[in-house]
Amino acid sequence: MSRLITLVLVFFSTCISAQDEPLFVAKFTAEQLRAAPAKLIPFPREINWTGEHIALESLELRNAASAAPGLRKELTRMLQAHDVALRDGANLSCEFVTDTSLGKEGYAIAISATGIQLTAATEAGHFYALQTLRQLIQERGGQTVLPLCEIQDAPAFPVRGFMVDVGRNFQPLESLKRQLDIMARYKLNVFQWHLTDRPAWRIESKKYPELNATENHRPTRDPGMYYTYAEIRELISYAKERHISVIPEIDMPGHSDSFTAAMGVRMETDRGMEILEDILTEFFTEIPAADCPIIHIGSDEVEVPNPKEFMNRMIDFCEANGREVMVWNPGLTAKPGVIRQTWKPLPPSDTDYREIDSWNSYINNGEPMTQIQRLFFKPIGESSNSEVLGGILCLWPDVNLARPEDAYTQNPVYPSMLTYAWTTWTADVQTASPTFFMTLPPRGTPAFGYFAAYEDILLHHGDEHFANAPFPYLKQTDKAWKVIGPFPGDKADARFDTIQDSYTLSGKEFNWQAATGNTLVMKDRFRLGGYFPEASAGETVYALTHIHSDRDRQVDTWIGFETPMRANRTYGGIPETGSWDANGGDIWLNDAPLPAPSWNNPGWKPARSTGWASPEDLEKPWTDEELYWTRKPTRVTLKQGWNKVLAKIPAATDYQNWMFTFAPLSMEGLRFAIRPDEHSTYYHQRKTHFESLPNDEGEIVLIGDSMTDGGEWAELLGNDKVKNRGISGDVTLGVLDRLEEVTASAPAKVFLLIGTNDLARGSSVEEVIQNISRIVVTTNEASPQTEVYVQSIFPVNDHYRMFAGHTGKGEEIKAINAALEKGVEGNYRYLDLHPSFTDDQQKLDIRYSNDGLHLNGAGYQRWASLLREYVVE
Repeated sequence: MSRLITLVLVFFSTCISAQDEPLFVAKFTAEQLRAAPAKLIPFPREINWTGEHIALESLELRNAASAAPGLRKELTRMLQAHDVALRDGANLSCEFVTDTSLGKEGYAIAISATGIQLTAATEAGHFYALQTLRQLIQERGGQTVLPLCEIQDAPAFPVRGFMVDVGRNFQPLESLKRQLDIMARYKLNVFQWHLTDRPAWRIESKKYPELNATENHRPTRDPGMYYTYAEIRELISYAKERHISVIPEIDMPGHSDSFTAAMGVRMETDRGMEILEDILTEFFTEIPAADCPIIHIGSDEVEVPNPKEFMNRMIDFCEANGREVMVWNPGLTAKPGVIRQTWKPLPPSDTDYREIDSWNSYINNGEPMTQIQRLFFKPIGESSNSEVLGGILCLWPDVNLARPEDAYTQNPVYPSMLTYAWTTWTADVQTASPTFFMTLPPRGTPAFGYFAAYEDILLHHGDEHFANAPFPYLKQTDKAWKVIGPFPGDKADARFDTIQDSYTLSGKEFNWQAATGNTLVMKDRFRLGGYFPEASAGETVYALTHIHSDRDRQVDTWIGFETPMRANRTYGGIPETGSWDANGGDIWLNDAPLPAPSWNNPGWKPARSTGWASPEDLEKPWTDEELYWTRKPTRVTLKQGWNKVLAKIPAATDYQNWMFTFAPLSMEGLRFAIRPDEHSTYYHQRKTHFESLPNDEGEIVLIGDSMTDGGEWAELLGNDKVKNRGISGDVTLGVLDRLEEVTASAPAKVFLLIGTNDLARGSSVEEVIQNISRIVVTTNEASPQTEVYVQSIFPVNDHYRMFAGHTGKGEEIKAINAALEKGVEGNYRYLDLHPSFTDDQQKLDIRYSNDGLHLNGAGYQRWASLLREYVVE
């Protein structure tokens, strides 16, 4: 009988208020994300999974005439991608049902053994139901299947958008259509089209064709390139089919150099305002209000002598033509009814206006790794007193592009877009520490586990749907580092020949602190945080990790120091020949300098080291070697065993984006650790003892931690073939490190129980699951005939107020057990012992334990009785 797994996600919050843990509140939990049989972006509000699947070979559309043509087309396209036919008489049916109570964009999905029901109030709701259905369809063992489930879903915000600046760098229409396709698949519903800026005017003007003339555009910025009204209508129609609204932006009165060059007057003059009214009249005539109800008029980063007159006249004119008006905030003062798009943090306003949140959402200001956590942990509209309509993610490639596609290779557009689709639809993170913007949450906290669960979903989508598109994001939660500093200058260099727990320099003690991720931020340019947010120019930080490799290998790796913002060409520049970092950074592998790349333009520096870049530098396109994710990866040679990586990360200026990146493109056979060997003396004593014992044919091995170690298993099970390979205090990596001794005897059976100590030491649920899977796979490969049994992790109980680090991990234990029962990589049999040892509060029954963690005699007798049938079969 299948077990019904019910995930009711209306508002389940995880709240951490302990003094040593930052506050974190979310609607969902990491366990709910991991337990889902499909990796969904965005995650629905409410889901019931039955745990069963049905084969999807063909599908019949019931009441086909009642389904909108666009929906039938979308469904057909989805099914064709999986070679599933849409035909009459199929064994499964699909039906579109109308229910006006579900709201404008809400939907429901019911998948049963007989078919699929998609319910919504509008065509948009049905369209979004189809996008979720698209992600539910899976390929398993050469078969197309669907999980049986019930879903109720609706967006948290009505505005979920993406903006592209084509005023500075033109984008072909086909490129914009590709972005709309991706937006639609992830339920983003607003496209903001920034059509004019200093370099060029990209909207056709029939009355003033000089606006489109090549000579009036910046010669380096696609001069003479613009969109005809036919093309604008084409894109709006294309977006509309995908339930996306287009908001065109005509920036005024600032960012208007091309207008002034063409017309000979500034926008805020009387003549300039007359011309703008002519332009708007033409636009409104060509593009009906029904197709384009909102117009964005910019208004930021400018000072004019008549701001009130200008803004009121332009807003009134737009509104008189049936358009709502949107402006940037901060910007010139606008009337209360105008929609504000916030682009920088502001104190709460006394005026209640409609707001779209774009603060902290500029892709071009983000480094690919930290960009994702920055978006993920920032609640939309946080601290606003206004009516928050949602958010718009913005792409501003201010610097000249050599090719239009560089906008998408030089910026983490698609990982950002998917993350923003998640946050604007779910609004799942209610409260999070702002420190998470630049540093991942501490290991072992719910915030860390939650991000790790989302990260796995994001990477799944990157692998499945963006194989042929730039997707510069790699798993971060499996990278353990420690950092120390800031030291004055580089006076600490010689002290790292021998790694110590602390250092004293000029009478001051320095201690290591834990860090996690591919990119470690010491202090970012915008002062959002970092590991050393109070540090200053002239100081140096050091980062250390150890990488274990299962064999000698070469690993392509992204390595970088300062990451420049693609909106502004102000940074340290390209390093000199033989150097890693223009600011003096360096990196050592196993105490030897790691050779730096061979730079094509060594020593190049921008004209300015702070503030806005020079006009000349802004016209120089970024080269591949300037960004760590676009240049050729560094091939790092690792030896079998442990490899020490030490980085020196100095700050040359307070304007520096002070960070360091080290990201292997493949983690196969690798693992990171703060220390190269974290095993105890007792571990080594037991390990060497086991290695000294003879191998017996037909051994039955029990391997694990103190739970296994404490049992007299040969006697408990009445079988002298049973071998105890438990080590008190052991963790999953410890088992991996000594597994060769177990598999060397080609045992008949292996019973594994491990993971509790990992959690107590701060490892995430994902790390434990991954390592258990590696133990199973390694055993399968080394001894194919060995039957592997993975036992559920035992419950714990805080009744005795002992082992606080262990007994506080009940939810994490349940999540690991659920994943192991569902199935991870490797060939094994799962033994669910957990229910046999729980009390009515789902804690370890104190009849079986004297301390809340370990078993007593009755506990071992109970355990042995459960194992006996598997040992003897």
